[in-house]
Amino acid sequence: MQESQRLAIISAMATLYDDLIDEEDWEKEQYFKILNRTLPEEQQTPKVKLIFALDDELRNYWQPTQVYQDALKLAIEWQVISARQLSNEISLQEILHISEEKCGNSSLLWASIMDEDWKPEDKQFIYQSGYVGQIVNDLFDAYKDREDGVFTIVRKAGSIKEAKAIFLQECGKLHQNILQCHVARSRQLTTIRRMACIHAFALVSLDHLQHTEKKYAQPMDWSKAQRSELVTDMAFWSNKFKLLNYACWLEKLR
Repeated sequence: MQESQRLAIISAMATLYDDLIDEEDWEKEQYFKILNRTLPEEQQTPKVKLIFALDDELRNYWQPTQVYQDALKLAIEWQVISARQLSNEISLQEILHISEEKCGNSSLLWASIMDEDWKPEDKQFIYQSGYVGQIVNDLFDAYKDREDGVFTIVRKAGSIKEAKAIFLQECGKLHQNILQCHVARSRQLTTIRRMACIHAFALVSLDHLQHTEKKYAQPMDWSKAQRSELVTDMAFWSNKFKLLNYACWLEKLR
């Protein structure tokens, strides 16, 4: 019960921190002042005051550990750094590095508040799962990210074929991480199977984006693509069948 309460409160706090980064352009030093509760009162916006109120509620029944505090600080630091993805000058390698660090450390933040004693190999799996999840999100949010001015793997990879190769490589690494965890083989395979159901969405999206890419001259100028050419519509039965087939195929990837 308390674990669920912690997850709910910190989820709300995470949303507010994202808003401060995305909408109010706060600096890293300001965030650390929020964490340390040293931000001057005149700088405490309504969202900051709500973060403080949630933090007070959290401490009513759970004393944040040092592991949690360190994980939160690292996750916020990389969330701030991710603002670099608004620059057209950013390279594909830097995008991938930021995605890995930002989402890997965010996943470790969630792990730090759960009632588990994570081993190093567990943490490696948790970290990698966050990175793969971010790639899935970037592929599925190609239109939204373009409209928001965010540069992701879609707009910076040399081709969708290259983006697909990167995604499959990281999925294979994730599956190997799972197989290195010290749990029963049946649980390892079940975890891979369940995650494949989510990650298969990326392969459906890659098919759609590759079809879009073929319509235009190379190299592809993604600013010219229409909304329907970037949004993968899962209402179509063809995409639903693809999702099922890809999930079955992806679970075998090593």
